[in-house]
Amino acid sequence: MSIRGRGVHDLIVQPKKIERVKGAKTVVDDGPPVLLRKCDVQSVREWATSEEDLAHGVTLLSLRRVFARHWVGDSNAFVYFDGSVYEIVGDPQRMDRSRRTSHWLITIRWLGVAEAPLIPPTP
Repeated sequence: MSIRGRGVHDLIVQPKKIERVKGAKTVVDDGPPVLLRKCDVQSVREWATSEEDLAHGVTLLSLRRVFARHWVGDSNAFVYFDGSVYEIVGDPQRMDRSRRTSHWLITIRWLGVAEAPLIPPTP
């Protein structure tokens, strides 16, 4: 069993895909949301900072790292954790140097407070 497979957090991952219609790009759901158990979520920094741009003004920048034994989304997926929604920064990274310690490392950025989607029941 992976060392990283013993986390205490549960996440919901909503896979997304980009569709192009008449030159416009839209992001749509790519299947049902997936519950991932026993993940480890850690803050990248011990504090949150802010960033400023012309379009959105000052926004909170809060980054976290997710360590998970399995992963279902790509860089377009949304992650729901602890009453908030996060977007993935970069690509999910597969760390597979050994079978015992293999895991996924995903960096996520806080987007805001949001209610998690409902998980469909498994038959």
